Amino acid sequence: MSEYKALIVDFGGVLTTPLEDAMQHFSHSQGIELQHLVRVALAAYHGEKDAYGPVDIVVRFERGEMSDAEFALAFAQRLSEVSGQAVEAEGLLHRLLGSLRLEEDMVEAVRIAKGRGIQTALLSNSWGLELYPRALLDEICDVVVISGEVGMRKPDAEIFTLTTDKLGLEPSLCIFVDDHPGHLKTAAEVGMRTVLHRSPRDTITELEGLLEIPLRVG
Repeated sequence: MSEYKALIVDFGGVLTTPLEDAMQHFSHSQGIELQHLVRVALAAYHGEKDAYGPVDIVVRFERGEMSDAEFALAFAQRLSEVSGQAVEAEGLLHRLLGSLRLEEDMVEAVRIAKGRGIQTALLSNSWGLELYPRALLDEICDVVVISGEVGMRKPDAEIFTLTTDKLGLEPSLCIFVDDHPGHLKTAAEVGMRTVLHRSPRDTITELEGLLEIPLRVG
């Protein structure tokens, strides 16, 4: 029997198609360079500043400190400045993330794990709340932790601890799957076993070995 009692997964890029694909789709549709979108999205990680101080739009939004409309306006303005192309704020989040699709094999793997007695959780940094399929997540997850609802975000250690506390388990009994190495680093530091998501096939194969159960239909 596996030593692990819980499976914790990210949403965007793990339970969905890659975020990079959505960003490329958005960039192409807007006529801007992908590098400009990435720069604005990751400004806080790069320590960028403007005349008003650190560019922390994304950090504040992920923590629920900005409304969807406030974020869309600020992000569109910043992206327009960086890219030199006018970006419309109206409908920005849907245009940016609307091309994401569920990875059905990953969803089914989480569902199977729960059915086999493994506790399951979602741990996600949110860009708004409307795109989450809440009924599905409530079905396949025992615990749902979304950054904008709890006021903290990955890679802060506190959000990982909050998730394991909600599960009622020690971190060492939990596996965390994410496509962002920086998030996995903090998860490992708090004691979780980590899996870097590259593709559904590779991740499911690794999880089957760790959990010692089949996670595929058929």
